[in-house]
Amino acid sequence: MSDDEPFMKDAHVTFPSGTLTLTELQQIFKTIPFELDLVDANDRFGWYSDQPNRNHVRSKNQIGKTLAEIHPAKILPAIKSLISSFKAGKRDAMTIPSTQNGHKVMTTYYALRDDEGTYLGTLECTANVDQIITMFENGAFDAISGASSKPDKAAAPADATTSASVKPKMPGNTDTTTGASQK
Repeated sequence: MSDDEPFMKDAHVTFPSGTLTLTELQQIFKTIPFELDLVDANDRFGWYSDQPNRNHVRSKNQIGKTLAEIHPAKILPAIKSLISSFKAGKRDAMTIPSTQNGHKVMTTYYALRDDEGTYLGTLECTANVDQIITMFENGAFDAISGASSKPDKAAAPADATTSASVKPKMPGNTDTTTGASQK
């Protein structure tokens, strides 16, 4: 068995929403467009998703190490304070935008809790948001009105059913701020 394979290759994990094999679960974590890290309830680094080209480079030898052993000294006080607020129940999440190696990055920390609210650890989710920002700046979507504007009849092609440039007709009860239907 290679170091890249799950420990129990043929095992299945059954969630309330369905069943996954360990291989499927591992590949989901490798495929999603953001990286995940888990610090357990004892403030030890416990797990990371293994994508290539991570913003926060992780390695197997970091597993089990303390926060101080895996974080730069200049940000350690802020990380400890954030985790303390999670443990105390004062906060459930915090998002920090930053620029790393010339890329716009969004890191969100989540308090991981069981169904009774017991603190289990902190989940760190980091995403490179360059593509999203570029799409927004280039008008790929309209953040104010959604896709609810009417197509220009004069500009519509003869066969509008096959053109990707024609926006679908939205119902009259559309909330143009969020795109949600209103009653």
